[in-house]
Amino acid sequence: MRGKTEPLTDMHRQAIQIAMQNAQSLADITRRTGVTKVVNYLLADKPALEQYLSVMAAKFTYRRQQISHSALILSIFHYEMASLSLYEEGFRIALIDIVEKEREIQRCKFIAENNLQINIRTDVWRLYELHGQILRLKTVDFTKISQPSLRYEIKFYLKYTFESRGKINIPLFCCQCLALNTLVENNPNIKFFADITETDAKMLVISLERTTKDDGTPLSQYYISRAVNSIRRVVDYLIRDFRDSKLKAPKPYMNPFTIISFHNLRQYNAPTTIIPEEVVEQLDQCSKELPPLHKLLYDIFSNTGLRLKEVFFLEEDCIETSRYPGIFQLKFKPHKVLTSRRRHGAGDYHRIMIPQSLADELSAHISATQIRRQTVESPYIFLSERLGYATTVMDSQPFIKSVRYLIKKHNICDEDGKLWHFTSRQFRKTIAVKLIENGATTAELAYWLGHLCSDTAAKYYAEVRKMKLAELNTRFFLEKFELIISNEQLENYTEEERKLLYADFRLEQRRVEFGFCMIKAADGPCQNRNSLYNCINCRNLCTGKQYLPYWLELLEQQKLVVEKLISTYMAEGISDYTNYTEYRQEFRLLNGYGNIVKAIQEGGNVL
Repeated sequence: MRGKTEPLTDMHRQAIQIAMQNAQSLADITRRTGVTKVVNYLLADKPALEQYLSVMAAKFTYRRQQISHSALILSIFHYEMASLSLYEEGFRIALIDIVEKEREIQRCKFIAENNLQINIRTDVWRLYELHGQILRLKTVDFTKISQPSLRYEIKFYLKYTFESRGKINIPLFCCQCLALNTLVENNPNIKFFADITETDAKMLVISLERTTKDDGTPLSQYYISRAVNSIRRVVDYLIRDFRDSKLKAPKPYMNPFTIISFHNLRQYNAPTTIIPEEVVEQLDQCSKELPPLHKLLYDIFSNTGLRLKEVFFLEEDCIETSRYPGIFQLKFKPHKVLTSRRRHGAGDYHRIMIPQSLADELSAHISATQIRRQTVESPYIFLSERLGYATTVMDSQPFIKSVRYLIKKHNICDEDGKLWHFTSRQFRKTIAVKLIENGATTAELAYWLGHLCSDTAAKYYAEVRKMKLAELNTRFFLEKFELIISNEQLENYTEEERKLLYADFRLEQRRVEFGFCMIKAADGPCQNRNSLYNCINCRNLCTGKQYLPYWLELLEQQKLVVEKLISTYMAEGISDYTNYTEYRQEFRLLNGYGNIVKAIQEGGNVL
């Protein structure tokens, strides 16, 4: 509690000096006198203050703990003020300067010392990776694996992968933990990887398919494949002769996971949706309401289709001229394929064309942020601006929230009337569709999207073709002809056949009684033309609301026919008439009329 404080006496000053000389906390003193009085005293000797702050900051590096303004303040005083701006300016400047210097040391030292964390005897490895100019802690916690001997073996595998690649894939490690714990739950006799049999491997897949996440949804096939394949790679390592000679565990004689394979995993991934034209139009109109920085980001995404990381890590020299008037080049690093580009000798940077208006916006932003970049010595043009916090590459969430707020504010919905759920990845797919619709080749699409091969571009082409086919759907025919067509009726028609069907309907070449016939030419002539009921219950009939009066009249007439038939049976004392062929034919006709009337009245249900 911060109640009434004592005046700063000689005894307090002496205690502060002793604490500073021994690099100790001043918390006991600030509890009695308050932080402000101590800070004012420290500012009287700035060199001593800077030395003290440097020593206290170095303790974080010694403990392999990331430093921050807040953490350093709490290591010195007994509490932290609500904002860094509340401290005296001299103290604030000194603190920020010391923290930035220590961060520079940590960026080099922590990465270089990652290998010292790879210790088979310890159960927790604390590894750091650079994300732009900030460090991110990656913790490998082997205690998550329930069986100690499996934990021991996988340590050697991860040590091998770290020595090969310089890092450890933490999400993949989480998959391995789940798979190993599931294996042990299914078979408690598994002590080492050599104990895993093909039956255990099959049971693992079945168990993972029954496993659900915290929200109750089942694990995706893609996640299950990652878990199983990651364990298979561990066994591959344990089988090989190059495994670590210090590993004292039985060597598996075969890999039981080779019998398991996963196919067509792409179809199990939810594809990124394309922003519909009506949504794009509304967003473009409202985008002027976004904050200036978010408006710039929106313009970049909508004009380029870059990935989120590619935009947020744009550098100060990202604008280049081109040979075409009014067109500039945007230079960026495609981080997702950077390793592959280097392997193929393609270089780190990729370039695409942008209009002059966007180049001018970017240039203005680069000029406006020049001093800030020079202060923190960062080449990136999109930096965070939170007072009292480390300057890093800005977070994407504020931008995404701004766009979603705009969508909610203006009630921007898709064709189904649902509020559009926006993500930054949608711009990439939308740009790809625009390029395809404007005649871009697969090679041109692959270049624009920064792909090293045309496989993904070809997949986009297939999706767009499917999308175009879907445009000639039941709603299309309902709007054009007021005809009700079911999905089952259209599913066997290709895009070209649907276009021909549209032309036939326009020319009325498929007209039949009370509607149109959808029978395909390849199916031969209609088999119902001589039938008593013709098209009533035929799956190839499509009708519409313009024929509703006729169907209602037929329905009423058929009701009278069925009622008269039932009364005749009752008069004759016949109770099992439902099995009579005569009754069944008339009743079937009644149901057929009723289903058609219901479908027309409900505006498009399946016939």
